[in-house]
Amino acid sequence: MAEPAELLSALIVLEFVVVAAVVFLLVPIEAAVSLIPLFLLFSFVLYKYLR
Repeated sequence: MAEPAELLSALIVLEFVVVAAVVFLLVPIEAAVSLIPLFLLFSFVLYKYLR
């Protein structure tokens, strides 16, 4: 079983990825371009964590 701190970190990363995905859908990409690197990094981290 995961430690509470590890689970909390995973949930925060998941929340960021979901919110960033919604932002990408709602605003022009030029306005959200600063989120792209973190979105890609956190998506990869979640993929590795859940795999």
